[in-house]
Amino acid sequence: MKTTRRQFFQTIGLTVGGVGLGTTVAQAAPEASPPLPKSRKPGAIGIEWLGHGSFLFVSTNGKRILFDPWIMTSPACPGKYKKQGSFSSVDFIVWTHGHVDHFMLGDAKELIETYDPKVIAPWELSFFIKSEIPKANCLTFNLGNKGATADFDGVGITMVEAFHSAGAQLTGFQGTNRFVGEAVGYIFDFENGLRLYHSGDTSLMGDMKTIIGDYYKPDIAILPIGGVFTMGPEEAAHACSMIQPRIVIPEHYATFPVLEQDAERFKATTAKRAPNVEVLELVPGEMVELA
Repeated sequence: MKTTRRQFFQTIGLTVGGVGLGTTVAQAAPEASPPLPKSRKPGAIGIEWLGHGSFLFVSTNGKRILFDPWIMTSPACPGKYKKQGSFSSVDFIVWTHGHVDHFMLGDAKELIETYDPKVIAPWELSFFIKSEIPKANCLTFNLGNKGATADFDGVGITMVEAFHSAGAQLTGFQGTNRFVGEAVGYIFDFENGLRLYHSGDTSLMGDMKTIIGDYYKPDIAILPIGGVFTMGPEEAAHACSMIQPRIVIPEHYATFPVLEQDAERFKATTAKRAPNVEVLELVPGEMVELA
């Protein structure tokens, strides 16, 4: 028998009501451990900056993950990727929010039609993608909101908080803005045990200490340093002092004239505020391997 949406939520309501608000909890749940991949294997992961906030990650087992791909109209994206099919294969696309410099609808349509990847995005953006690109394989019911973790072919992915706005501009920078949910960041647990935090677009926030730093303890952090739309160099350096990753990779700079044009101020400030953190400055289009 087919269950209607109304019946589904009525059933949930009856179930919650049956439990009762006065139930006494016998003891506190044990402290949870940070999510870990199911298996740990030797090897390195590949990280390639595509300019601005876009990245290509290659997992230990060769899974290719595009992160916030802004390709065709990005002045910072390497020219070699502006031809259809230039990525050879894409297993996953992960989006943080709907802003046009992270989610460009034209890029999304071409990438999804060309590679048929699995799509991970926050709840509202995921449904927006599905409405605009019906063939998109959106994994909304595997990982759809902040705080959740799922295993994707051996790569653990957790959706975490980011402080930023998140509208979508359907026709570019001059287009009409449409709300498509909140912005998020992500934690990646790769097969070799390496943990990476990509903050997405965000301001400085307390979660970077109490949740990201104290709980998830990432080995690598990718943080915006450009200012204007996100943290600037000083705020990002302070974020490093809270998170205490082994390596930090700066991003979201040198794209537009209004943004910070290099990473020098960030590197100098990080050396003072978080001297144990290594700043790894990437060149768009060049992949590095980390283990």
